[in-house]
Amino acid sequence: MDKIVFFHMNQLGDLLFSIPVLKAAKNELNAEIYSVVKPGITPLLTASGLVDIVISKDLPFFELVKELKTKKFDEAVLFSESPSSILAAYFSGIKERAGFGTSSLSFFLTKKSKRTGVPSVFNNKALALDIGLKNIPQDYTDILKIPNENISNVEKWFKENLLNPLKTVAVSTGASKNRADKCLSAEKWVEVIDALYEKGISCVLTGAAWERATLSLISEQCKIKPKIFTPENGILDIAAFFKSVRLFVGIDSGPMHLAAAVGAKCVAVFGHTDPAQVGPMPLDKHIVLKKDNISLISADDIIQKTLQTLQ
Repeated sequence: MDKIVFFHMNQLGDLLFSIPVLKAAKNELNAEIYSVVKPGITPLLTASGLVDIVISKDLPFFELVKELKTKKFDEAVLFSESPSSILAAYFSGIKERAGFGTSSLSFFLTKKSKRTGVPSVFNNKALALDIGLKNIPQDYTDILKIPNENISNVEKWFKENLLNPLKTVAVSTGASKNRADKCLSAEKWVEVIDALYEKGISCVLTGAAWERATLSLISEQCKIKPKIFTPENGILDIAAFFKSVRLFVGIDSGPMHLAAAVGAKCVAVFGHTDPAQVGPMPLDKHIVLKKDNISLISADDIIQKTLQTLQ
């Protein structure tokens, strides 16, 4: 049996863009499938059953190379264009190395695919077709699996906080630390939450554990302080949370893509990024608010779209 290893990008949304390819590889290849991925998002792949073994992307470079060498891979597929990923595949002796020709070290690749624009499902599908896969899902929906343990964790949280998930809107205000240009001001989110509460809609602020302090500051400014949900038990808890709620409202981010991937309807707020490339999938199922200068999107814009969606 052949062995194939996929090198993933570091961000949650980018990982989700790659799971349609993993799904096709699992269905079509008689191969052991490995993934090199960041530990924080590893549980999504492990629970999905799409890969046989996960290798930590946080290993020191030479330890990673050593680990890869021992597996004797037949092929590497690189969604990541990072020099460290390409060099790790090269120095570990993997003969077939497929990736994007836009990488600065693309001369180390044996097969190069065209990449248009930013990382996306579309670009990853083109790479998959070039390595011989055929029946690649159009988007990332209905692929992830959420263990019963995480569903139970979320059910318990809703009961303890006296909230009905079917009457709850998840509000996600933050992006990764290096993408603050995607964010709206806290004052606008306070206005949104207050207006929704006046209409009888419960809001829960959601984000990564490291965002809890920032979310608390927003909650404190609201007339009725919303609860805060952060995934203390890992990323599968937030996936279960998004699957449970009536609606996701938030900015273009990894959590937005995770919500869409598990079937939540999204009201997604976009600035300069292009929803046609990186919007929640499938795009026609969701509501997108976009202005190239995201600061021009008002709280009332979000309130009206949210209320229309909840009707």
